[in-house]
Amino acid sequence: MENLEIKTQKPSLFTKILTEKKIPNVLLHVLFYLVLCFGNWYGMRRSILYLLATGNYNQYVNAILGNELVAILTAGLIPMLVYQVARLLAHGPFRMLGHKSVSDMEYVLRVFYGVGNLAYGLFTLLYLPFPTLSVYGETLARFLIIGVFVLLCALFEAKTRMPKRFTPRLFYSYCVIYCMLNGVYVIYTTINLVMGLV
Repeated sequence: MENLEIKTQKPSLFTKILTEKKIPNVLLHVLFYLVLCFGNWYGMRRSILYLLATGNYNQYVNAILGNELVAILTAGLIPMLVYQVARLLAHGPFRMLGHKSVSDMEYVLRVFYGVGNLAYGLFTLLYLPFPTLSVYGETLARFLIIGVFVLLCALFEAKTRMPKRFTPRLFYSYCVIYCMLNGVYVIYTTINLVMGLV
């Protein structure tokens, strides 16, 4: 009886926006790319600066690569590709089961993961006055901040639309997607750290 009352409660505005896809898909994709750029800007900026310092490029290449706008726009490319691969793998079990709301799940995940990247991007602003924070922040802080939003996404799905029998599979899938994404960032950051020490 309690479960029935919870299910029939009026959904919040946030739940309504996500479940009814009030944000147009095209706009959501553009916003998602921009927050990925913002969230990964500091790491890309550091990589480009290292590339310029170690390479023997002419002044035109240096001027193009050294441009802050180039760092911002390229910062979202690799994360977007990694996200797409991880998303396909994570939602694979639901596709195989013929789950009708996979596209809805992907829509919601994009929102939560995007907000997580936005939160992490705001945190990276601390790296500008305190650069040593980035050594730990690029791995530990990213994992914790974005991980919270991935967990909130899984909880949102479990509460709003996922049948109870699929809940363990849902959390397993979201753990896979998040560990894959974070694993790529850890490898990338470790390579940058090693290159910086050499």
